[in-house]
Amino acid sequence: MRVRPDSVFVSSILHTIALLFFVRPALWYYRVASDRAAVARLDPGFQGKAFADHRFGVACLVIILIGLIVVWTGYTKRSRPAWFVMFVIVWFWAFPVFMLPVVVGLMRAKEFTFFELLYDAISGPGWTQSVARTILIFLLMVAGLALPMGRFFIARKANEAVHLPSRRLAVSLLIGIPVAALALYCWLRVGVVYELPIARLNTFLLQPPPPPPPPTPCKCPNGN
Repeated sequence: MRVRPDSVFVSSILHTIALLFFVRPALWYYRVASDRAAVARLDPGFQGKAFADHRFGVACLVIILIGLIVVWTGYTKRSRPAWFVMFVIVWFWAFPVFMLPVVVGLMRAKEFTFFELLYDAISGPGWTQSVARTILIFLLMVAGLALPMGRFFIARKANEAVHLPSRRLAVSLLIGIPVAALALYCWLRVGVVYELPIARLNTFLLQPPPPPPPPTPCKCPNGN
């Protein structure tokens, strides 16, 4: 197979990275019911959920395998059906299964600003870091669909030349992206421009305090 170093090839790499990222959560669902003895000790309702999660993990692994096969057998050859298959995988599997719960969680944490959530994601492992990682991977898949649309749906000449980015642009990207990432990290970590109080970190992950107990009724004879 002859692979051309163009936007289609770059999109194939992005789709491959994203699909391989989802292997880990799919394996987690797959292993839920791997210990049959432990599952047998659960209540019938929990047993049903465990086996349903196991089947869901199997389905996710199959979808990931199908996506990888489609990417490297049809997508790299600019096959339009392959693009539509990846469109279905992105918006009808990756979005509702992995991205939609993230969107719901962020809506519930709407009292926190974008920079507060980003600061918490950089500070250490936790829910916000998992959210940021999932959003980044999903955006890679969306970019993998949008980047080569012109090559899939616009007619081209048979011997179209491949235009590679200039050396200056490539060097600028290789230097500028890490520098920008480091500057953002320092800005959030050191707090030169924006400072997040430590007391507010992960506060939305804590359970609210229990409500106060109801007042004790008075047992006086006159009822007062």
